[in-house]
Amino acid sequence: MIRKNRLIKGLFFLLISMILFGFNGDAKPDLRNIIIISVDTLRADHLSCYGYPLETSPAVDAFARDGVLFTNCYALTPLTTPSFGTMLTSLPPFKHGAKRNGLSLYRKVKTLPYYLKRLGYRTAAFVSNWPLRKKLCGFHKDFDAYYQVFTKKRWLGILNSEGEAPEVTQKAITWLKKNRERRFFLWVLYTEPHGPYILHKNFTFDYSRVPPSTYPPGTKMKRIKRYDSEIAFTDHYIGKLIEKIKQLGLYRNSLIVFTGDHWESFGEHNYSRHGRRLYNSTLHVPLIIKLPGNRLKNTVRHENASILDIGPTIFSTLNFPGSFPMDGINLFNRDSSMLNREILLEAYGGTVHLRRKDKKYHMKVKPIRYAILDGSVKMIYNLKSNSFEAYDIKSDPFETINIFYKFLTSAGDLKQVLLGKVDEVKKYIKLNLNLRFREAVLSKDDIERLKSLGYMD
Repeated sequence: MIRKNRLIKGLFFLLISMILFGFNGDAKPDLRNIIIISVDTLRADHLSCYGYPLETSPAVDAFARDGVLFTNCYALTPLTTPSFGTMLTSLPPFKHGAKRNGLSLYRKVKTLPYYLKRLGYRTAAFVSNWPLRKKLCGFHKDFDAYYQVFTKKRWLGILNSEGEAPEVTQKAITWLKKNRERRFFLWVLYTEPHGPYILHKNFTFDYSRVPPSTYPPGTKMKRIKRYDSEIAFTDHYIGKLIEKIKQLGLYRNSLIVFTGDHWESFGEHNYSRHGRRLYNSTLHVPLIIKLPGNRLKNTVRHENASILDIGPTIFSTLNFPGSFPMDGINLFNRDSSMLNREILLEAYGGTVHLRRKDKKYHMKVKPIRYAILDGSVKMIYNLKSNSFEAYDIKSDPFETINIFYKFLTSAGDLKQVLLGKVDEVKKYIKLNLNLRFREAVLSKDDIERLKSLGYMD
């Protein structure tokens, strides 16, 4: 009887394992690990696999040939913490709470590692950008291990301790070696090419052969050269990480995602840096997904996607049981109508506010712009001036021709949709003011860093 019960239990756990992780009949189990490699402030249009005329990204290009490249992927907001918060929760910033750098996730919000841990995954993150520190963003709460790689001060050697690509890569590789026999979810974040950009002598390019039409009006080329050098430098170490994943026998059966959090504006629309505008110069991000078994390799997809969709795509692709509260969609859904949805974009001013009486920081941000992306048309609403812009980003990728008034009839319909969504956002924020994870804990040094980058009013 005891032996029979043990046999039944053994068959039960075997069945559960087959459902959760699949079974391919091989002697070696199909681990189906999940790896996200992300790069801060990375413009998709400066990667050679996205058509850039300079070979800035040979390692990422090679990776793209093993996966599915999405040409039109967007961040929902042009800032690091809110954008990666969306990646980890599949919720827009107004729902997960971290609407600006320096703000943390709402207390009740669950993240990808929260669900994956319950499916038997070991979860770890290696972050190298200071806004993602535990005390600021709250991302660490669901990870088994959350490593903060902060070893160098990039801003004149004074402010903003961050991690460099060589050390981030080496630490991630060390972790991979120790956990190669387990099912795991690993997130690796590279900070380069975040400003201030550094020119790396071994990674420079000849710009004489680049057509002037490559860059939008107003571009500041001096910054571009350093920026491209940072991309190539980071790509070199991403190549080392991917090569080690292959050497450890983890590459083929892993689902690997490559993406960024936002772009950087180099003078377009008379604006530099990122954070407060909703043009493609700060929102269009790369997205490449390599599926287990390298299925659909060397595929290019052109429909609109968002980093909101990374979570649902992972769970659906690996056939995880159950449903999860996520707003994104599975990008490999066979129902093509699912992909024809509107995408809401957000921009906020401010970050945290000092209450003078008890000198504690609390969340206080204000929406300054919203936008809606419907097919190839983007409409932007400026709350301060109560004005609208509209662009056809397919025919006008640099968004130089405002078509809002020219096509007022059709634009009017989209305007009402946008205003309706803005009202929904305002109601949601008002109803959930008490859901924050915890107040951000900022020192005077943190405040100065936020101000130096323009993240704090």
